[in-house]
Amino acid sequence: MDVVTNYSRRSFFWIIFIMAVLCLLVESAGFFTLDIMTGSMTPQMKTGMETMRLWFAPVTSSVFAALGFVLWLALRGSVTSAVKKAGILDLKTGKRRLDTKKKPDAEDREKKLNDRRLFLHMIAVLQREGRLLDFFSEDLDAYEDDQIGAAVRSIQESCKKTMGKYLTCKPVLNVEEEAEYTVPAGFDPGSIKLTGNVTGEPPFKGVVRHRGWKAAKLEMPMLSESRDPDIISPAEVEIL
Repeated sequence: MDVVTNYSRRSFFWIIFIMAVLCLLVESAGFFTLDIMTGSMTPQMKTGMETMRLWFAPVTSSVFAALGFVLWLALRGSVTSAVKKAGILDLKTGKRRLDTKKKPDAEDREKKLNDRRLFLHMIAVLQREGRLLDFFSEDLDAYEDDQIGAAVRSIQESCKKTMGKYLTCKPVLNVEEEAEYTVPAGFDPGSIKLTGNVTGEPPFKGVVRHRGWKAAKLEMPMLSESRDPDIISPAEVEIL
């Protein structure tokens, strides 16, 4: 049922009920007062009072009915406007809306922070075991090619050993590179990247230029809670 309609029916019933009770109280008090006043009046004044007494109930009922109706319209309009402005309910179904513009909550922020810490932690492991950042930050123009080759071999062996200790990878496609391959319909674009002359709809026939990699096993060392996660590698000072 429409939320506004449901609310309108309930509020209309209670407003009319309250107004009817108030009207009865006012009419009872009014008739009691008129009875007291009539006892000390002249016959001519009593005639006028009887006329007033005759119209008192209809007029009072009409006034309270009008006030109740105006109050109901104002209350209905205020609640409807508030619900629309807040955007928390669908007025047709009464179900809570999903706020697509909602700011990330604490759980989302914590997840992003953990993802950042894990990324930096992986870099820290490669730096500790293979001095990877030292190699990337080095100015290679001052070295000969054979010197660079020897340094790259050492870094590659250290990083490969580190990666093998914590991460096991396997190819996305179990076919040899440069072999023909048919990309099926409904393939995962995150797993297979199409290049070259891509037109029409799958299946596509092509040549595997790279088999891709995906994680088969990941066993990262535990994060240390005692240090700043932004510190990838601490400075080393030798005390003389």
